[in-house]
Amino acid sequence: MTAVLNMLEIAKARSPIHDLDPRAKALWWLFLIVCPIVATNPIILLALTIWIWLMAIVAGISKNMYQLLIVTYPVMVGFIILTWPFFYQGQPDDHHLLDWAFLHISVEGILYSIAMGLRIVMALTACTFFVMVTDLMDLAGAFGELLQKVGISYTFPLMILSTFKFLPEVSGDFTIIQEAFKARAVELEQGGLWQRMRKLAPVAVPLFDIMLRHASSIAIALELKAFGAKKERTFYIHHVMGAKDLLFIVLGAVALGLCIYFRLTGLGGVEVFL
Repeated sequence: MTAVLNMLEIAKARSPIHDLDPRAKALWWLFLIVCPIVATNPIILLALTIWIWLMAIVAGISKNMYQLLIVTYPVMVGFIILTWPFFYQGQPDDHHLLDWAFLHISVEGILYSIAMGLRIVMALTACTFFVMVTDLMDLAGAFGELLQKVGISYTFPLMILSTFKFLPEVSGDFTIIQEAFKARAVELEQGGLWQRMRKLAPVAVPLFDIMLRHASSIAIALELKAFGAKKERTFYIHHVMGAKDLLFIVLGAVALGLCIYFRLTGLGGVEVFL
């Protein structure tokens, strides 16, 4: 929870990348998310990850981003890299280090596990970078302003913004409720899976009550501010795409274009090393 709140605060900083149009950063993020789906070549994925690391220096978030990712990488990727070679059967002519029963460890399986791990690393790095350089309020306002021009209500981006905005708060309420039950000698983490699920049922009741209170408070606040009284609303900040924003979008599009090109030419897959 602290990490999430810290990321949301970092997103409010000022830098050449923070100052870009949120819609440009969203498009760039969309392009980068597709890259690990298209390409599985470890070198390409590693190059894209390093590129994002270098942009973190330009954005002034390198220290916070590196500290978070160094802790997150082993947890997210370690399981895949350690387990994938055991169950990867591959081809009969693979260079097997161990081939017994359901255990199939080969050089090819290890390379595949590294490639699959790097796909997660690249996607995780892109998502972390995007969250750390994009203020959610600015993102909702920019898309709300854009959607209003095509006749779509601002309610939809507001719903998405509220989800991210109050997720840390709900998580904190859940932790407080858990601690309250533990103080009453309720062992929530002991027993089998079914027993622990049954113990969580009493925790869900006050949590839902708190969530409904939050929803009611938000509804009252919106009603007091006459939200939805007019179909067209004004925005505190008007976002206009500039040359820097277009350049940032082009960089993301070029990265995706190169991944597609390498995939079509046979160089974008991990098979090129086998």
